Amino acid sequence: MDTHKTDKKTRIIEAAMTVFSQHGLEKGKIADVAKKAGIGKGTVYEYFRSKEDIFNAIEQSIFDQFKLFLNEILSSPLSPTKKLKQLMDQGLNMCMEKSDTNTIMNEIWAQSCRSKHPRNINQDLVGYYDEFQDGIKTILQAGIDIGEFRKMNKDGVASLLMAFMDGLALQFTVMKDTKKFIKVKGEAIESFMRGILK
Repeated sequence: MDTHKTDKKTRIIEAAMTVFSQHGLEKGKIADVAKKAGIGKGTVYEYFRSKEDIFNAIEQSIFDQFKLFLNEILSSPLSPTKKLKQLMDQGLNMCMEKSDTNTIMNEIWAQSCRSKHPRNINQDLVGYYDEFQDGIKTILQAGIDIGEFRKMNKDGVASLLMAFMDGLALQFTVMKDTKKFIKVKGEAIESFMRGILK
């Protein structure tokens, strides 16, 4: 695909994120996406067959961003303690900076729970969580190996960390109070780390 087409496709995805985050998948309309992207409705259909198809592309885009973020942390020369703190801190910062992404993640969870999505979104979500938890377990094991972290059930702690981040992200989506969230985030990260440090 040439650069012009890639740019237009990206514009559609970004516009759809805004529309679907404001109205949800059911109420969001292709016409609204086209208007937000500054193109004709017919042009959207040159790239996507339906709004569900666009939603799939949004989902993939979000998961790809998170995977890239995780891989950057895993490949960094930081200690396991610093990697884990960075994972939580920067991951939660992304929630503050990209409120549309946050709201869309809630929509993905809702679609998965309701099983109304035409594709098996639940399997994609499970695969994403498995991959992210595997990355967390890699960091945890490295910390155990060098004596930074206590011995633990890595599966349980990785699941807890994901639930911790998801829960805080959801709170921010509802609160929308950046100052309060930053304070809560810092204390929450320190409390989590105290539970696993040796």
